[in-house]
Amino acid sequence: MNVRKNLDLFQELISCSHKLYLWSYSPDMKLIHTNCPTADRSGDYIFMDDLIDHILDYAKTGHYPLIMSTFLNILWVIALERNRETLKSIQILGPMFSGANSQQKIKEMLDKRQWSVHSKINVIKGLDQIPIIPSNLLFQYTYMLHYCVSGEKISNKDLQYKSFPSREKTQEDDSIDKISEEHLGIWASEQNFLNMIRTGNPDYQRALDKSSFLSSGIKVTSNDSLELAKCNVFVLLTLVSRAAIEGGLSPAVSYNLCDYYSQRVIDAGSTSETSLLAHTMLEDYVTRIQEVHGNMEISKTVQSCCDYITTHINEKFTIDFLAARAGYTEYYFSRKFKQEMGMSISEYIKQEKIKQAALLLSTTTMSIQDISNELSFSSRSYFSDIFQKLTGESPGEYRKKNLKI
Repeated sequence: MNVRKNLDLFQELISCSHKLYLWSYSPDMKLIHTNCPTADRSGDYIFMDDLIDHILDYAKTGHYPLIMSTFLNILWVIALERNRETLKSIQILGPMFSGANSQQKIKEMLDKRQWSVHSKINVIKGLDQIPIIPSNLLFQYTYMLHYCVSGEKISNKDLQYKSFPSREKTQEDDSIDKISEEHLGIWASEQNFLNMIRTGNPDYQRALDKSSFLSSGIKVTSNDSLELAKCNVFVLLTLVSRAAIEGGLSPAVSYNLCDYYSQRVIDAGSTSETSLLAHTMLEDYVTRIQEVHGNMEISKTVQSCCDYITTHINEKFTIDFLAARAGYTEYYFSRKFKQEMGMSISEYIKQEKIKQAALLLSTTTMSIQDISNELSFSSRSYFSDIFQKLTGESPGEYRKKNLKI
């Protein structure tokens, strides 16, 4: 496969619609080639916030494309060319925005950086030239770039994310522009996707990708690409939570998950983080629906108990309380639960707590002590012992391998 020829064709196709540049680097990040006409003057903002070190770190073991965003929500796509295990080149597509960004907000963010006036002026001038790429096109370009260097076809679930966000939040007025153009096929593809959610179909990502190709989300003009990304995730979360209920998931569990992920989206500090949350949320819902469909022989009484445990996983409760809630004696209900679930109530509670702990370890920066407290473990050491027993790894080891932000 002639990678260079593929990349030349790729950048020619991209240039037909967007002024978006491709940067080819050696494994030690020495510039080999770029179609950027002002490459010698772009260095002031191309790798802000020491992105080079993070790219090199990812290149050690990474395979799939990496979407990186800086504190200004400028996006970069990183693709790795490998010959088996040997890294041959690093291809970078960018810079780009995923939505209209407020120049005033950017200037305020720049003022907090200890840069010279000359550097800030160069950055602002450079930002004016950065194209706005809708998220659906961003994903398409990413798939294409990876195919050019590897010959491998991928989907949204394979993408990796890294962000360097500013956590400061400001209130800005968004103006909504009505767009008369309608995208034929969006409704049909959306219904196909939601039907897959209802049935727990693992191919839901393919249907979502098809829908994403037809539309980049809510049709608004926003001064903040991050807020627009959050709005899109909120819409997706609402649709999925309702489809999950129609698919058999308990309304209490579905609404509880919706509240949990809504708060996570609100706290997100970058567009990359919102994309990762959307992927995690979908996987969580589909896995739970699959479990419901796989447990069709479980009685409503036991299923109700399981749902209660899931929605109150942060609380302390006794087996006697759960039995009384179901209207049985502790002895009878404990036997009934174990016969149907294949494990005791206390084992099930521990399992569900550890599932939640694993999710918090991989998608938040909460301390291990805080996670232990959040899930009502008696001590951090007891939490660590249970986590090690059920996963084969300590909480710290699990986070080191699985942290996604």
